[in-house]
Amino acid sequence: MRPAIQTGALLDRVRADLGRPDTSPQQLRCALAEVVPAAEELLAQVTVLQGQLVQARTCPVTGLPTRSAWTGKAQGVLAAGPAAVLLLDLDAFKPVNDRFGHEAGDAVLAAVGARLAEWATAEGAAAGRLGGDEFAVALPDASGLSARIELLHASITAPITYRELTLTVGVSIGTARTAGLTAPTLSAALKVADAAMYRAKGRGRRGRRLAGIVPLHTPAFISRLLTTRKAA
Repeated sequence: MRPAIQTGALLDRVRADLGRPDTSPQQLRCALAEVVPAAEELLAQVTVLQGQLVQARTCPVTGLPTRSAWTGKAQGVLAAGPAAVLLLDLDAFKPVNDRFGHEAGDAVLAAVGARLAEWATAEGAAAGRLGGDEFAVALPDASGLSARIELLHASITAPITYRELTLTVGVSIGTARTAGLTAPTLSAALKVADAAMYRAKGRGRRGRRLAGIVPLHTPAFISRLLTTRKAA
């Protein structure tokens, strides 16, 4: 594979030859004979880079978009109209890793990712893995949101089969709605959802009760939620 500098110099030379009025057909054929292999190499490099980009933007365990890839999709959802942002954190996931090994933990993450992706597709939502056992969703806001989130909760907490084992994890879900905010941003929604998710972890056994749906209000309201979380 020739260096990019050499390819650029070749294309500059050929471009100059093609622009000359006295260039002969033989010279044109020679120029094309050089350009075609160079173009093929460039296309091959582009294909490789595209594959690497896809891999970098997709979690290899869950198949979900990574944080950076999800952020772009989520911002598109918020820009389209009233939306809800969910922040999900698995409960009792670490004991699975500690007791059964990381392969079992990856199997749980893969199952959660598949269930989340299926739910998100049906909802027209953008789901992603932020890292570790934390996931996020951005979806258009609509009536019956609480019931639909309960379905997601039930799906994720359903038993997972791994080899001869039946594994279960809980999930705490914090929800923020952008309705009522003059200039809603993804960052603000995530802050509210994060505070709600941590409150959910303190409710019920293993924190598996769903967090209340919290509308986004003023910066003072957001600050009060974050202060509550720190005090806890």
